Amino acid sequence: MKKRILAWTLAAVMAVAMVGCGSSGKDTDSKGTTGNKTTTEKTEVAEGESVSQDHDLVASVSVDFTTLDPMDTNDTLSGDVQRLMMDGLFGFDEDMNVVNMLAESYEANDDATEFTFKLREGVSFSDGTPWNAEAAKANFDRWADKSLGLKRTTFLSNVLDKTEIVDEYTIKVTLVSPFGAFINNLAHPCTVCVSPKQIEKGSATVAAEPVGTGQYTFKEWVAGEHLTLELNKDWWGYDKDICGGTPLAESDAGFKTITFKPVAESATRVAMLQSGEADLIWPIPSENFAALSQDSNLNVESDESIVVRYLFMNNQKAPFNDARVRQAINYAIDKDAYCAVVKNGLATPADSIIGPNVQFHVANDVYKYNIEKAKELLADAGYPDGFTTTLMYASTTGNQKQAEFLKQQLEQVGINLQLNGMENAILQEKVASCTDAGADAEVDMYTIGWSPSTGDADWGIRPLVAIESEPPMSYNICYYENKEVDSLLFDALKTADPDKRAEAYKKAQDIIWEESPMVCLAFDSNTWGNNKNIINVGNMPDGGLWIRNARMAK
Repeated sequence: MKKRILAWTLAAVMAVAMVGCGSSGKDTDSKGTTGNKTTTEKTEVAEGESVSQDHDLVASVSVDFTTLDPMDTNDTLSGDVQRLMMDGLFGFDEDMNVVNMLAESYEANDDATEFTFKLREGVSFSDGTPWNAEAAKANFDRWADKSLGLKRTTFLSNVLDKTEIVDEYTIKVTLVSPFGAFINNLAHPCTVCVSPKQIEKGSATVAAEPVGTGQYTFKEWVAGEHLTLELNKDWWGYDKDICGGTPLAESDAGFKTITFKPVAESATRVAMLQSGEADLIWPIPSENFAALSQDSNLNVESDESIVVRYLFMNNQKAPFNDARVRQAINYAIDKDAYCAVVKNGLATPADSIIGPNVQFHVANDVYKYNIEKAKELLADAGYPDGFTTTLMYASTTGNQKQAEFLKQQLEQVGINLQLNGMENAILQEKVASCTDAGADAEVDMYTIGWSPSTGDADWGIRPLVAIESEPPMSYNICYYENKEVDSLLFDALKTADPDKRAEAYKKAQDIIWEESPMVCLAFDSNTWGNNKNIINVGNMPDGGLWIRNARMAK
C-alpha cells in the first residue's frame, strides 16, 4: 500500500502546536532494495575520525542550475542545493514530514490568522550575522514584497499581512486570512532564510552568492561547469541537544566539499558513476536503470515520488485555445506506452494533475489512447488535417527521447511537432521568465515535471493553473485562465477544515481534468545511484536529493 504524504492542516495547529522534531537519519540493513532511503549497510566510524568530512564528493546532475535565490527558483535541482546552504524555520525529513529547523516552536490563535514563532537561539549565518527576530523579519518582509517580481513571489505575498518583533527570539506573523498550507509552505525550499546582509544588497547578490545557516556554505559557481559547496562544521544541526536530544545529522555526516557537475548526456553521467569520476548521479536514466542495478560497486535505487510529468499547451494561442484540441492531444498519446517506452516502466499513467501521494489527490479516468476519438475532436475543432506546432524542452538525453515519442504519437493524428531542445538556463529565461501575455508568448508546447515540494495540493495545482501564476510570477505556462478554478483554489486555502479543503480541491481537479489545459502524462519514480562507499543517500518524494546525513562507509 502506498504511503500517503500528508500535509499539515491548520485544523491541527489551532492551539499550541509543533514543538519537536525527529532524526533525519535512518539506518537499515537493506542493500539495493527499492523504496529505502538508506541504500548501504551502515559501517561504524571510530569515534574522533572524520573520514567523510575529509572527502570531496562529486555529484553529476542532468541540467544546470538556474539561480541560487530561493525566491526566484522554479526547478527542484536548484532548490535542492539551496536548502543545503540555507535553513528555513521548518523543513522536511526524508519522508516529507515537517520538522523544526530555525523555529523551535509556534502557537496559533483560534482562527489561525496569527502565528507566534519561538526562534532557535545560538545560530548564526555563515557571514557572522546572528539568527534572531530581526533576521526572521527581514526574510518574511522579503517574502511579502510583491515589487521584487521573483518567480516565487506569489508563494506567500498574498497571504502575509505583517511581521512584528516580540523580543529577540520571538516574532508574530499576521495573515490576511486563514491559510491552510502555511506551515508546509514555510518548510518549502523557497522559504529558506537568507542573511539580512545579503537581502540588503539586493536579489542579484542573493542569486549569485547566497549566505545562510546551512550544513554547507557557498564556494563557487561557474555556470554550465560546476557548483561547489563547502562543509560548515559548525552547523547547528550537529548539536545533540537541538531536537529533543536528537541532532539533525550525525557528527561524522557531510563531506569536505560537494561539487555538482551538470551533464546533459545520460551516457556520460552513467560513465562518470561507473568510473568513479562521480560519486553520485541523479536521476538515473531510465534506460540504464536495470543494467546499473546489476553493478556490484553501485547502489541504484528507485522510490515513489510526487513528481508528475506534463505536456503543457499554451491555452491563449490557437489551436490550443480550443478545449477540443487539448482533449484530442490527450487521447492521441498512449500513456501506457509512454511509461513503458520513455520511462522504462519507472512511471505510471497519471490520473490527476497531482500525484496519489499528495494530500487531496482525486483520481480521474485516465484519457485512454483513442486515435479515432482524437481525430474526431480535431475535426470538430476545425483541424481535420491537423496542424504544425513547436515543442520546447530542456536538451537532455531523457527529454529528447520523450520529445521524439510525443512527436511520433501526435503524427498519427496529423499534428506535426517541431522539436526545439535548448540549454536549461536559456529555456527558463524564454519560458518561465517571459513577461509577454500568453497570446504573445513564444511557447506553444512545453514539457516538464513538477512536484509540490510542500506535500500539499495547493503547491501541486496553484502554480500550474492559477491566473496569478502566469509567467514570470510562477509556472502557469499553459496560460490557463478559469475563474471558477481560481476561486476553488483560494477557498481551499481560506479554511482549516480538511473536509472543506478536500471538497474544493476535488471540484478544481475535476474541472481541470475535463478542460485539459495540459496533458498529465505520468507519475514518475525517483531514481538515484551512488558508489557503495557512501551511505544514507536518497531522494525525497518531491525528487529532491536527500544527503543531510550522508557519509562514507568504512
